[in-house]
Amino acid sequence: MPPLTLFRYIAVRTVFAVGGLLLIFTGLIMLVDLIENLRFAGKVDDGDFGLAAMLTIMRAPALAQTLIPFVFLFGAIWMFNDLNRRSEISVMRSAGLSIWRLLGPAAIIAALSGVLIITVIDPMSAKLFSTAENLIANKQGGGQNVIRVFTDGIWLRQRDEKMQLIINAQNFDEDRETLEDVTVWRTDLNSRFLERIDASEAVLSGQVMELRDARLKEAEGLTERRTPVYAMETVLTSADLRSRVPPPETMSIWQLPKFIALAETAGLPTVRYHMRFHDLSSAPLKLLAMVLIAASFSLRPARLGGVFGMVLASIGVGFLLYILSEISSALGQAGLVPIAMAAWTPAIIASLAAITALLHLEDG
Repeated sequence: MPPLTLFRYIAVRTVFAVGGLLLIFTGLIMLVDLIENLRFAGKVDDGDFGLAAMLTIMRAPALAQTLIPFVFLFGAIWMFNDLNRRSEISVMRSAGLSIWRLLGPAAIIAALSGVLIITVIDPMSAKLFSTAENLIANKQGGGQNVIRVFTDGIWLRQRDEKMQLIINAQNFDEDRETLEDVTVWRTDLNSRFLERIDASEAVLSGQVMELRDARLKEAEGLTERRTPVYAMETVLTSADLRSRVPPPETMSIWQLPKFIALAETAGLPTVRYHMRFHDLSSAPLKLLAMVLIAASFSLRPARLGGVFGMVLASIGVGFLLYILSEISSALGQAGLVPIAMAAWTPAIIASLAAITALLHLEDG
């Protein structure tokens, strides 16, 4: 079999195996998520099957993306074992082909798929997931408090039954739980200007925002009033500044660097965003590692027996890699190890271990 024909044959088998499993897993994810969204739709106004279906479709790409490493692991195991069961691997090996030539097509497809995911698929799925999360927040009534980060600092919007607040702060001191260089615009529900307050800092304490060294100017006032402390009711808390900013899952690899720079300038925590950036960047290596793991357990000659045990072992190693990734991610977010090391180490260790096993298998 000519090399190009062999490459095409194994590549096509890999695409069909991975694609088939991806469709199956995506269908299961959508079914489970649809049930959850139906429960959610039953608890909100104007909730119906159409809302649940729309949320399911928008969330499906992002949810399915989390299972991509396992799709490549199981797909590669399926493909290699099928070739082995039909003695095609033995024939190829007897023709003088090395293990690296046999797994090369699957490895290349895995690496290229990783690049495609982080550059094209993830930006689209992140946008859809963000839209779905905003829709859920609006239906729950939680979309009235919005926090965004731009080049001119942190912008917050609070709306209740009485009025609307638009707040701009240049920085957030996480240790003191204080907003610095603050400007507050207070309007009525029809967006008619009522009052502007400028302050050196604002302390969020319970249901009150205390503006220090405040300067007030009302809509009908010609002069500016000053007061050492000006308190106003608010539902915003310091925890909102950590949790209500756009979650990392709603940002693509193209958006993360700019947001991280802005958030760091504004004093907001960025550990989760750094972790997602490195996690996305390591996707090609993670998928490659899954194919290498599958090959190291599945290319053993079928005549030696124990195929089922080897398949179970490869699946176990894949789940062990997942657990290692979760532990490493937790250590990175806790600041116990560098974030880049936490994101890349599991994939590097898995790749090196699989390559070592394949070298031992190649040498007999």
